[in-house]
Amino acid sequence: MDKVVKMNDDMMEEVTGGSVLPYTVQPGDSLERIAKKYNVTIDQLMKWNNIKDANFLTVGQQLKIKF
Repeated sequence: MDKVVKMNDDMMEEVTGGSVLPYTVQPGDSLERIAKKYNVTIDQLMKWNNIKDANFLTVGQQLKIKF
């Protein structure tokens, strides 16, 4: 059985050839919901996307999700 490894920010910076998935915020989305869907943390999403307030997302906003 494959083991799931959750990447933290330090590990992510060491990854070379990683991928960035663009994500468009949909009605009803929250950072919590998006983080759970992609197995990342809210803090990671905020850092990668320069988000200052976790409660403020706009429908149609483009987010980057790093793998």
